[in-house]
Amino acid sequence: MKIVKLNFFLCLVLGSMILFSGCSSIQKAKSLHQEGKDKKALEMAIEYLDDGEDDNVRIAAVNLIGKIGGKEAGEALMPILDDPLPSVQIEAVRNIGTIKYVPASDKLISLALENKGDLFETAAKSIKNIGIPAVDLLVKKYASTSSETEKQNFKRVILEVGPIVAAGIAKRMKGKSFFENRKNIELLISFKSPEVATWLLKEIDNPELGDMIVEGLTELGSRAINPVLAKLTELIETEDAINTKEKLITVLGNLKASKAVEMLEELTKDSSERIRNAADFALKKIRGF
Repeated sequence: MKIVKLNFFLCLVLGSMILFSGCSSIQKAKSLHQEGKDKKALEMAIEYLDDGEDDNVRIAAVNLIGKIGGKEAGEALMPILDDPLPSVQIEAVRNIGTIKYVPASDKLISLALENKGDLFETAAKSIKNIGIPAVDLLVKKYASTSSETEKQNFKRVILEVGPIVAAGIAKRMKGKSFFENRKNIELLISFKSPEVATWLLKEIDNPELGDMIVEGLTELGSRAINPVLAKLTELIETEDAINTKEKLITVLGNLKASKAVEMLEELTKDSSERIRNAADFALKKIRGF
């Protein structure tokens, strides 16, 4: 019995020594980073990514690599995106986003599509952090799939990434079928964000999309009012752009935007009969008479 206890004690001491050694080296690497010696700090941290190391040491190494940043840091973390240990994998995914390592975009999209919970949320956040390169790739993949099941999975990721995706979707609406654009607008509206209104307004003068965008802005509700007012203010002094102004006035009427009353009253005196009529009709909707 004494021998068993002694062996257990020795294993415990040995394990503690190994852990302490690992932690001590990571602390040394952190100190080097604080001193501005990032190359050496990165080399030391990478040595502790091996899956034979203590889990806490590996997580500390991943986080330090994320703080150091740069191309080499991104390259070092790429293999860890497939780490079998969830806690290490999630930290790698998070830090890849912090670094904004663009080459990881495709992998992050795959992880978001294939997972749920913390890993799904972290991958989506990293896609957002990387920004336009990752978001455009996400939208491109979404647009290219013909499978309704895959589209639903992409929508789940897109909605988690957030309104930043609206720019990519709006840019791809030109030349698409009525049905495709109807689906795209429905997806954009799901964000329930003023940013969506801003992107939709960029296409409101497109003859193929104008009427759908009026409907979309109306469905977006009060979030669309300020962007629409800003756009109309921008155009109010111009004598052309009658089609666009008429659509903007229609949206304000549909939304019963009381803050637009003063501007609409001014537009009832416009030189264009179409604008005067549109402003009159919008005011009746807002006032209820």
